[in-house]
Amino acid sequence: MHYIRYLSSPKIHVKGSDVQLKAVIAVTTDLGETFYPHDLDLIVSLRSPTPDAEGHSEVYLRRKVQCPAYTRALPISLNLTRNDVDWPACLHVNVAKPTTSRNPGFLPSVVDIWSSPLNPTKGHFASGPRIERRFTPLNERPLTLIEESGDSIARHLWDGSQVLAQLIDRTINLDTSSSPLPLLEYVLISATYRRMHILELGCGVGTVGLSIAQSIPDTDINLTDLSDVQELVEANIARLKPAINSKVSFLPLDWEAPVPQQVQSRSHDLIIVSECTYNTATLPALISTLLALLVRSPKAVILVATKRRHPDEAVFFDLMQNAGLVLDCQTTVPLPGVMGEGYADAESRVGVYCYVGRGHRLSLSPRGSEGEVTKSEGTGRGRGRGKAREQT
Repeated sequence: MHYIRYLSSPKIHVKGSDVQLKAVIAVTTDLGETFYPHDLDLIVSLRSPTPDAEGHSEVYLRRKVQCPAYTRALPISLNLTRNDVDWPACLHVNVAKPTTSRNPGFLPSVVDIWSSPLNPTKGHFASGPRIERRFTPLNERPLTLIEESGDSIARHLWDGSQVLAQLIDRTINLDTSSSPLPLLEYVLISATYRRMHILELGCGVGTVGLSIAQSIPDTDINLTDLSDVQELVEANIARLKPAINSKVSFLPLDWEAPVPQQVQSRSHDLIIVSECTYNTATLPALISTLLALLVRSPKAVILVATKRRHPDEAVFFDLMQNAGLVLDCQTTVPLPGVMGEGYADAESRVGVYCYVGRGHRLSLSPRGSEGEVTKSEGTGRGRGRGKAREQT
């Protein structure tokens, strides 16, 4: 899986009567470690920033370019000298020939890119560092996410979060014959008869929580991460079109500090931990945060997604077990397209895991008034606990 990135943001250059829109791009893996290993035809287009009711936007100008294999920096340009453009407009770059006609949802093999709007009539000749990613889940309600084009990996999309958003989308819409994670399906279905409360740790740009908020009604979602991503996440929240009666908020949360009272005082049904295991130095603090949250939310399910970047990440699962957290079910999801090479990029699958606290109890009735059993007693969901299923 790869992402088209702007190494130099789109900017309009005027020299006499000549007007050029220029940028520099690369096609990289999620962390930008390696580059696309084959020749790739791309379409560069200047388009209206606002899609119509069917999700299409007007195209003012476009051209095909080829990105040779392993290209680290590809200059692109559009000649605006004799072209009529209804400003504002965005520069969009996408693959010329998608590998599949099926809606890829959150997992296209190469993720396209939209610049922020340019409008030279208002003096806006440069698009700036923020870019857009646009996805269409199975409910066909497009989700737009802002990320930054700089080097901060905290403000980028990560493969594991894309996989988890896709898996949840398919589970909600019954797009598989059987759920690879029965416990997750059980939690999500509970939103049909009561309000659901979700907390996401280390949310990054907010991919997973925001995708849920746009798909499931009557859901409260608290996104948390370090305060340096707050402005970006809140910008994504502001763009969201949530499902009926669903609400999203952001709260700063540092695993190295005590859990804020505003978070600790709330009860959660689902705690999401996506792509948070790569820095092993922070794992003890992450486990401590999870244990603190389970004090108030003993019935919570912990949903973990990770693309292993290095062998040391395996310590996370040992720490979870040593802390008394129980692995209920797991699956692996293959990434689309070609993989990267070397450190952090060669892994072709994302692992997704459902954990519960020891003595966790499932309510088998909507009101939770009867029929509760512990995981150790078994419910039919627990069969094959710990065995991995691979989703296709």
